[in-house]
Amino acid sequence: MHSAKKVLRAVFLVIPLLFAGNVFAAVSDDYTPEVTARVARISFLRGDVQIRRADGEEWERAAQNLPIVEGDEIATDAGARLEIQFNSVNYLRLAENSHLRIVNLKDEGIAVSLPQGSLSLRVLEFDKDRAYFEIDAPKTTVSVQKEGMYRVDAGDERATEIRVSVTEKGEARIYSETFGFTLRGGRSARIFLAGNYAGEWETADASRYADEFDEWALERDAVIAKRLRDAHYDEYYDRDIYGAEDLSEYGEWIHTRKYGYVWRPFNNSISQYADWSPYRYGHWRWVPPYGWTWINDEPWGWATYHHGRWVYDDDTWVWSPYGKQRSRRSWWQPALVVLVTLNSNVCWYPLPYNYGHYDYNRHYRRNRRGRTPNVNNPPAANQPPSIIPGENQAIAKIRRRNLVVPPLETVPLTGVVSVTESQFGRGRRGFKTAPLDVARTAIVKTPEIIETPPVLPTFRELNGKVSREIQAAPPMIAKIEKRVQTGATVRQPDVSMDGELRKTRIFGNRPPLEAKPFENETGPVKEKEIEKRRTGAVVRAETNNDSRETRKTRTPVFTPRGDLQNNTENQNPEERDNRQNERQKRDRREIKQLPPDNPPAAEQREKPRRQPPFQPTPTDRPTPSDRPKREEPRNDPPQREQPRPQPPPKREEAPPVKNETKEDRKPSPPLSENRKSKDGQ
Repeated sequence: MHSAKKVLRAVFLVIPLLFAGNVFAAVSDDYTPEVTARVARISFLRGDVQIRRADGEEWERAAQNLPIVEGDEIATDAGARLEIQFNSVNYLRLAENSHLRIVNLKDEGIAVSLPQGSLSLRVLEFDKDRAYFEIDAPKTTVSVQKEGMYRVDAGDERATEIRVSVTEKGEARIYSETFGFTLRGGRSARIFLAGNYAGEWETADASRYADEFDEWALERDAVIAKRLRDAHYDEYYDRDIYGAEDLSEYGEWIHTRKYGYVWRPFNNSISQYADWSPYRYGHWRWVPPYGWTWINDEPWGWATYHHGRWVYDDDTWVWSPYGKQRSRRSWWQPALVVLVTLNSNVCWYPLPYNYGHYDYNRHYRRNRRGRTPNVNNPPAANQPPSIIPGENQAIAKIRRRNLVVPPLETVPLTGVVSVTESQFGRGRRGFKTAPLDVARTAIVKTPEIIETPPVLPTFRELNGKVSREIQAAPPMIAKIEKRVQTGATVRQPDVSMDGELRKTRIFGNRPPLEAKPFENETGPVKEKEIEKRRTGAVVRAETNNDSRETRKTRTPVFTPRGDLQNNTENQNPEERDNRQNERQKRDRREIKQLPPDNPPAAEQREKPRRQPPFQPTPTDRPTPSDRPKREEPRNDPPQREQPRPQPPPKREEAPPVKNETKEDRKPSPPLSENRKSKDGQ
């Protein structure tokens, strides 16, 4: 009897385990995290760089592989260099003494503000119809139009001009408060913000202004180009796992029987770390709206610590880009770990391969639900945390029962890392491999943490008791930003300003003139046949009362003369003769009105004398016989009287020369200046 009960109990325990993988796979495949905010990362850092989060007032020190989210502010000190990677095709670099703010960071587009300093943007691929990238400088907005390299120099708080350069076949639209124009590859624009030339600009060759910052940006381009050539996008991982191009330099891809293709780090990539294991070397940072986020020390760890799973296979740690079931896309996560609190210690280990999404920051978001940006359909406040919205209760019960199976066989005890609660989130110190008994208890304690995640303090609750490795003094450049206005207009959240600025700054709120081909009855007209060219950049407003359509349909009042000549064949003889007579009369009137061929000079014209009114006498009256007879007009058109040729003027002949003798010849009198007085003087 007892043996039968044991068999039945074993059967009921085994059946859920057999279907656990499929049940959880269906749930995880359709699961979307509560927070899906887009995240960028610091892919290169040199020197002192500070960062301030959107919901905080304290400045922190930036670090390699630090996540960047919307609303963050970044400031660089003297001699510093910084590179931000937005995805696998967009990289932004900051020069020294620069201040940058991430205004918009969405899948639809990116907008940044540069009140001071210099930046260089490399865009490898770009489709302006799907996304936008815009840079707000002092009183100026730069909108990227195609792939290329872009540089913006905003100067300092006293600068009265900025410079925008476009190279590598790029193209950008530049807007100010009063104008807008397009700048293409190889050109640099100098935009005046104040002074006598405020609102004007001048262009020049971009190569004239290249400096050391441009050389460093080109060096980074060469490094990234090599990594992208060796990357395995769309082969082992998708484009959502950007930063995975770093892995080829520090490890290799191998095929395993349990997990398929996985990435394994080289021995020399982890030999510098004692007792290395995933999530062992790094520190925790507070990144809203996600919460506590793992920041790794390894230069290659961005993709491996925020996507996929770390699994222990054949006595070594390997990384799989995805869990047991690949979801519709790969969502970025602050850390893929199981985190528990145990005896005043905070312990964590890599999330097992067959586990679904586990949110250890759920308690933080539950308290501030409704105030967290970028949250996709959060569950109701009274819903148990272990229930997924829309999930069947029976399936949820089986999922919870099978999800919390202790991973003693998949996670080694040496993979559990711990730190005291007083040191959690305050710095890099105190991290160590948990003792075996603590590690075993942490793994066995898994069923409790699934139902009730640990309550962790927020960054504000630490009351500023953070090590100097994280906390930093406010930079001087941050105080200047409040007095500098960036952008050509007030930016609207989560939208591109290019369309509005192009309409107002370039076209003056009027529709642009569209280039339409000329057409006739048979089809499009060739360029040689076009008589008129459209003018203007916009459709000009009408100034008279008649509309454009009315003028097109208006019929002429009179008929051209050519039409009378061409249509005479289709008319009857009488009508043709009448029209011909009318035409002859009109020609006579025109001839009478013609000016004479040789009008007299103005000085030769005499003014007509005013004659007294004529009073006829009876003798002066004409008799009927003396009256002129009326002559009928002839059909022949009158001939225009030609001017008579004038005879040429007579040539005056010289008088004949008289033959003179010596006696007839008399000496001519001397000139006045050669005459002498009587005294010979």
